[in-house]
Amino acid sequence: MEKTGWIVSIGRLLFLALLTLHLSADSNTTDENATFIDEYHDSFSDQVVKWSDKIDQTLVNLLGEEVNATKRSDETPLEKERESSDRFFQTQKYLNETSQTYIRLRVDTSVRSLESDETNFHVRVHLPLSRTKKRLRLFIEDLNEDNAENLVKKSSDDPEKEEVSPKIGINYFAPRAFGIHSKYSLGLSGLHPYVRARYSMVFEPGNWVVEPVQTFQYSEKYDLSERTNLYLDTEPWENTLFRIQLSRGTRAHRKGMYYGLGFTYNWGMTRHSGMRIVQTFAGNTKYEYTPEESTKTETFPGIYNYTTAFGYRRSVWRKWLYVEMIPAVNFHRQYDYRPNYSFRIFFDLFFGNYH
Repeated sequence: MEKTGWIVSIGRLLFLALLTLHLSADSNTTDENATFIDEYHDSFSDQVVKWSDKIDQTLVNLLGEEVNATKRSDETPLEKERESSDRFFQTQKYLNETSQTYIRLRVDTSVRSLESDETNFHVRVHLPLSRTKKRLRLFIEDLNEDNAENLVKKSSDDPEKEEVSPKIGINYFAPRAFGIHSKYSLGLSGLHPYVRARYSMVFEPGNWVVEPVQTFQYSEKYDLSERTNLYLDTEPWENTLFRIQLSRGTRAHRKGMYYGLGFTYNWGMTRHSGMRIVQTFAGNTKYEYTPEESTKTETFPGIYNYTTAFGYRRSVWRKWLYVEMIPAVNFHRQYDYRPNYSFRIFFDLFFGNYH
């Protein structure tokens, strides 16, 4: 990016950040000061819940069952802190597991010193169907733009990374057996059908929660892929969560095995604000890339990207509108490990029972 363009982009993001901080001063507006926007938001949120409830009632009548063995009723304080932290920061883990009824609209813009600027719009819909006891959930994902749910954007080498296509389908939560939680998904990515199976278990040795997760997916377009994640979580202090995440994965017709390591520290400063620090390492046994000013593809066995990021997230103006600002730096093999500085800011607008 040219120096002038970089300065203009940074100036634009700083303006958005200052505007956000100004709006945050009114984030605790009382009911007496409710505006037309509040009334419209409440009305639409009620409709979201009613639509979900109507679909839910229809399905439960068809299925004729109200059995639930997927949710523990005796969660420990540490497990509750994990769920609260993942929900607040909208992590990929939370999005894979949540049973909340809501629609999330996200406007996301970022600038980078070694790459072009990027602005995206995302829509995510969750209908948990509570009467069927969380056994089924309809979903709509990646509508219009690329999926950018992770704090650090996945590289194209990630075995779960797919081309941009809206996804729609249904998730089925099977009864828990032998301590294993199972979720099966059937959907369409664009015009391409896929099936996915996700298995997880939770252990709590000492002051840690350990959760291995295994995912298998078969796509008509991408064939078979699989991914393993291991989460190790602990609560160093009240309202904090420290997470170590190890991951690996493969995909048919793609060389090598992806692997990664991440450290995350989340701090819930207040009910509506929090910050996080993230350090990640991404590697591959046969990473393929094209160096700058070259047309020849090379193969590299090892860690090809190091990323350090800081995120500050809070509600602004209203409790259903969130903003997060993320300055970061990464060192990528493609750029000969030169520092690639970035600044990302995005707004999340929620309808439904998010809280």
